[in-house]
Amino acid sequence: MQNKNIEQSFVNQSSANAKQSANYLKQLYRRSSLFRWRLKPTFQTDINRFIPPSDPWRGSATIGRDVLHSAMPVKRDQPEYFTFEWLRHVRDYGGDKARIYVRNEISLWLSENTNWDAKIWHPKFLSERISNLIFSYKWYASSASASFQNRLLYQLAIEFQCLALDWQNQPNIDDQISALRGLLVTLSAFNAKISEMVSLIDIFEKKLTEILNEDGGHISRRPETHFKILTQLFECRTAIAQSGIGQIKSLDQTITRMGAIAKMWRTGNGNFAHFHGGGITDSERIDDVVKRCGPTGKVTRHAKQTGFLRLSSGRTTLIMDCSAPIRPIPENSASLGSFEVHLAGTPFIVNVGQLSEDRLLNEAFSQTAAHTALTLDNLNNFCWKNKKYNPVKVLQIGPATGGMLVKLSHDGYGESHGIIHDRQIYLTTGGGNLRGSDTLRYTGAPGKIPKTCIVRFHLHPRIRAATVSNGTVVLKISSQKAGWIFKCNGANPVLESSIYFEGKQRLSSQQVVLRMHAHDIRHVSEKTLKWSFKRQ
Repeated sequence: MQNKNIEQSFVNQSSANAKQSANYLKQLYRRSSLFRWRLKPTFQTDINRFIPPSDPWRGSATIGRDVLHSAMPVKRDQPEYFTFEWLRHVRDYGGDKARIYVRNEISLWLSENTNWDAKIWHPKFLSERISNLIFSYKWYASSASASFQNRLLYQLAIEFQCLALDWQNQPNIDDQISALRGLLVTLSAFNAKISEMVSLIDIFEKKLTEILNEDGGHISRRPETHFKILTQLFECRTAIAQSGIGQIKSLDQTITRMGAIAKMWRTGNGNFAHFHGGGITDSERIDDVVKRCGPTGKVTRHAKQTGFLRLSSGRTTLIMDCSAPIRPIPENSASLGSFEVHLAGTPFIVNVGQLSEDRLLNEAFSQTAAHTALTLDNLNNFCWKNKKYNPVKVLQIGPATGGMLVKLSHDGYGESHGIIHDRQIYLTTGGGNLRGSDTLRYTGAPGKIPKTCIVRFHLHPRIRAATVSNGTVVLKISSQKAGWIFKCNGANPVLESSIYFEGKQRLSSQQVVLRMHAHDIRHVSEKTLKWSFKRQ
């Protein structure tokens, strides 16, 4: 046995050395003049033929001013710089000084980065850089010298060729979509043959079917990922419209469906709810995109395939996660059955986190306990190790006397404890009363005997809560006269500290916590907690 282990270790080491050697040879070749020759443009880079599409997006003049007067906030070897994301911000700040600044930065870039580099020429960065340089071209380059424009156009064409070579090697289909966007924008700007554009569009649409559900939601169920793809689709439509191909109905329909899903995730303050890392994108940016994506006011109420629902009445909006991810993506949250409640422009009941650069934080935010949900023995209610792709057993949404009712049952704790969790939520007409119940039902299946059931209601930092003598919790929203009363049956509510991330800010907050002993569930068959939030 020991000899076999030694032999396997030797094989693994040999394989790793072979890969390292092949990678070194590849990089050596790509830095050679031979590879540069291979990237020679196949289309004309004549200034007079180059017609860049107009940028569909606005920048931030405030950020542009900071870049211009406080120097670049990041180093030149960072993606935030070499993708030229900052360009449209400087453009929207405006002025001749800003235009000259951009030209100087691009000239420096051209002189230092003509040769292939593994990081800077990576397809996902190539696509971003090409698109950003092309969409703002009219502002910073059209009045520049012919030599500047010729150098830039030739470099764009070279990078296009490299992107065309490498895009299919990307394991992530989202990155492939991004790369195809860059190729389409470039072909349109260089006035390429319509046949080339059509072939690329066919590939593009096929790739979309691999990452989008029928209702238009991204398979990751992440609002930020969904939004990024949506913006790229809109950029493609802008480029296609300029090329003379005409309207592509299927693409328009996809954008409309995706826009409706994006609106479903929006809260009263315009940001995305904190599901699966949502909440980072600026509300003005979201506004800028969704307004262009279909009929005004069209919002998806229930995205069946993507697995979210939205109830609104009066000034109260409830957004609920009523499904589980269909693919094992690291950032997916165990948020089944969790919900957020927003009162007009004020977040009320929330989930804790959003994606950050900290991997450990992301793992913590993905836990069921970081959501307004029920946990059993502090375990997540969904786990990929169980290989359960559809834990939802019942989902009913419809009108009820005086309001709307949601019924959700899942067996996320079926394999571990033999237990079904039923959650019912009722929102009254007018939005002044939110009532719910959480029931654990023993199925008779084998599993661990549960100890403690915990239901958490995370509160936004603007909410201040205090318990009174009869176990009631009084909640006050800052700057508002009206308050809310929380009551429950089956447990004594306890106020505990929590956190909430808003942008990159980590804020202190509170949570209402209900604890119920569950060790006797095999004897009593089921146990229930009932709770309510009522506006006073």
